[in-house]
Amino acid sequence: MLRKNCSSLPFLAILTTLTLWVPNKALAISIKATATGSSNPTPIVGGDLQNGDFLILQNPVIPSLPTGDGADEVTEWLFDFSSDSNLALFSVSTPLDSAVLTLTLSSVNFGVTTDVTGIPGVKGINIPDIPGIPAQGTTGTISIELLDFGFTSADIINSFDPVTNIIPWFYQDDALISYAELELTVEQEIESTPEPTTTVGMLGLAAIALFGYKRQRRS
Repeated sequence: MLRKNCSSLPFLAILTTLTLWVPNKALAISIKATATGSSNPTPIVGGDLQNGDFLILQNPVIPSLPTGDGADEVTEWLFDFSSDSNLALFSVSTPLDSAVLTLTLSSVNFGVTTDVTGIPGVKGINIPDIPGIPAQGTTGTISIELLDFGFTSADIINSFDPVTNIIPWFYQDDALISYAELELTVEQEIESTPEPTTTVGMLGLAAIALFGYKRQRRS
């Protein structure tokens, strides 16, 4: 009759239990996209103006107005995250912990008292509500946490195209945009791999427990 070696079963059970004691780690994953253009493009009359990554639209009400002078016009662009090395790790099913928008803008003619920026058809932010806006006739850079200015995680994530990896954006009215950046951050749990010293410690505990188990069986 074959004897079953049952002594290994408690060892495996103990080792499995000890392994489960290693907690998962929370890791912040960020992706970033930028757009750039000139702070002083040459205006044109009649038609839209491509300014680097930014498309400045012709005034639809008064087409005879110049396009690209920073007055009464809409600028559109795409935040393209395709080249970010963290994109494969970024989960769009996880709520955002942060969404930071950075803009470099030049307030050319009338100031920015009526200006708006945001995602077309989704939500916008009134520029005067943002602290640190450059004064009329100057260029400056601002950074804001969108989640503190009325945007929700769903507003942004639902605007993210999973095929093209882009989020559309716009700026409306009286400023020229020469730089834009959007950084999205999520906090994700990852399974922890025990460090070598931790593994040795767990094996030591398992060996002690197994030794005690064998002594108990002999008694």
